[in-house]
Amino acid sequence: MATASPDMKFLESPYQGQALANNEIRLLTITSITTNYKSKTSRTSKSPEWWASAVSKMKERGRKFIRRPYDISIELQTHRHELTEDLDFDAISYVWGAAPASVMVTCNGRPLLITPAAYYMLQYLDLYQYKTKTEQRKIWIDAICINQDDKEEKASQIPLMRGVYFWSTSVIIWMGYSTDETSVFFAEFQEVRKKLEEWNAQFVADPERPDLLEAGLPRDELGFSEGLSQLLRNEWFRRLWTYQESILPPKATLLCGTSWADFDEFLNLLRDGRSRTPYLIRMRGMAEDVEVNIATRACDSINFYRNPTTQQRRANTLTPTHVARDLSDLRYRRVKEPVDRVWAVTGLLHPDLGDSMTCEVDYSEQGRVEYWKTWIMFAKALMDNGGMDLLNIPPTLDLGPSPLPSWCPNLSGRLSCRRRIERSWNIEIKKDLDVSHWAVFEENSKEKCAARTEATECHDKRFISTSKHDSLLRIRGFVLDIIEEVVEHGEVLDIERARYDKGSEEHMALYRLAVGHHMEALDLARRVYYGKSKDVTDIPDDFIIALFLDDRITDEARDVYREVLAELSSWHSAPDPEPVKGGTHEHAQCVGLVEGMRGHTFFSTKGGRIGYAHPGCKPGDQVATFYGGEPLYIIRQLNPTKEDIDSTGQASDHVQYMGAAFIPHLMEQHQRDAARMGPDAMFMIH
Repeated sequence: MATASPDMKFLESPYQGQALANNEIRLLTITSITTNYKSKTSRTSKSPEWWASAVSKMKERGRKFIRRPYDISIELQTHRHELTEDLDFDAISYVWGAAPASVMVTCNGRPLLITPAAYYMLQYLDLYQYKTKTEQRKIWIDAICINQDDKEEKASQIPLMRGVYFWSTSVIIWMGYSTDETSVFFAEFQEVRKKLEEWNAQFVADPERPDLLEAGLPRDELGFSEGLSQLLRNEWFRRLWTYQESILPPKATLLCGTSWADFDEFLNLLRDGRSRTPYLIRMRGMAEDVEVNIATRACDSINFYRNPTTQQRRANTLTPTHVARDLSDLRYRRVKEPVDRVWAVTGLLHPDLGDSMTCEVDYSEQGRVEYWKTWIMFAKALMDNGGMDLLNIPPTLDLGPSPLPSWCPNLSGRLSCRRRIERSWNIEIKKDLDVSHWAVFEENSKEKCAARTEATECHDKRFISTSKHDSLLRIRGFVLDIIEEVVEHGEVLDIERARYDKGSEEHMALYRLAVGHHMEALDLARRVYYGKSKDVTDIPDDFIIALFLDDRITDEARDVYREVLAELSSWHSAPDPEPVKGGTHEHAQCVGLVEGMRGHTFFSTKGGRIGYAHPGCKPGDQVATFYGGEPLYIIRQLNPTKEDIDSTGQASDHVQYMGAAFIPHLMEQHQRDAARMGPDAMFMIH
């Protein structure tokens, strides 16, 4: 085993004689792993005792994160294969790491430089194959199966990425070395998972539910929760390419050091322990930091795609709708090139749509510099195929002038608000499954939701169009109201902060600002409904509805909010404020709603209404509905130039898109029709 020497670049390529034809990939096998400080032993003759010694050394090296001399030699072989449905292989999803390719292995009898991350991963993969009796199994690793020195080959392989992961037998997700805490997590994983399944079954049978902690905490609660947190903080959850890599294969395995678990069971544990119950949230040491929050949101999205109950629905639903819904979360995942923010997710689209995009892959220097052209092309394709949810993505903070049209979301940077305004007012309420059933209720919810969706999203006047010749979005709708007054934050908030540290002056300044914004919004609501706010203690019902983004709230929701408001008010005025600490799950959920509205603009209208919108709207902006869209939309009139006039001769308004909005009692189509201020218009959104 050796590191790179100065003359490495003059060595023969291990890919000689393996030029890839159209729709071909390389697959590799690990043929031999030997040590340099003992007699060489072929892989096939390693005894259990040899592996026990190797595992011990790997664990020691992993825990201490020591980069020891590369004392293990690895021999690989690659072979070309046509990428077909019946090709049996495992794809590997991992993070390359920042270190350059500097470790030498043997591939096809010739030296090949790989990264240290890939070098150590191959050893653990070899051990995994040994323990699962899958030795000599073919695997696909991008850093080895694609000639990284051949730009043309790399460009030709990118359109095949969807097929590689979709047709693979399984994907192995490499989490890196194990630690004491991750070892505890994997040791107790199955027991905790089964406890949560049992508790959820009790919950379905008895919605009054026993205390969830009666299900029993892990034996090593702190070790379990810290091990889970360490996994969720792994860089793998922050890389964009890994998103589709984990969704497309039929089977997925999470591999961490010498431990592994079924990835779908891991996702279900997070769903059952954080979304359906607060089991994991209430554990000691399960801190809700930024990294964990981002990872769990990503896991929720991955679980939606991988969950067997949604597979059939995916086939019958326009996929761009789902992709658009996820893009606001995906912006927190890292990419090497901005243009990858499109190519790393096109594999999730319907093959016909995805293939039409991948044929336009442009990895030239100009294509990478002018990446926004690819973003606009991507947004147009989604819009033309039903992806109106793109308009629900909040704007991005801290950016200068943008080359993007106002309707095209920026796919990178920090979001300006924490909560998306979408669909919450028209989601079917399932009392036996939804932990928020205390807050919203509706008889015959399934039928009513279907009827509202049919009336709104399937409207016969729906019209959305883009053109290759310009960046305008043409969409039909009408104006409902005009914004009269707004309440918005005076400075940028850290919208991802899940908890405030009362010992930090910076944290508490942000906390006071957030609470102050909420109280100003309540004052505005009182002025709209009662004509004044001074000495008024009553809370307008529409204000609570706006907070929940749902007209179907219960009396319990109103009562819980009043309790939270009293605590917010006292903490806001106290000299040493302490952030909200709810004593019940309902209380904690309500606090989460208040925190989730950080960054949004609260507004009143000339028609005497109130609501929430994405930040940036101003008095005079119009509230509109677009046929086929679920939320309301804020637009700002523009003065078109002579070149902007619509050549079709239709009545059209040239506008700038400002964001999505919610107004109580205005989210159903018949309510919008009754509130219209004028005739239909063809909005030309710049």
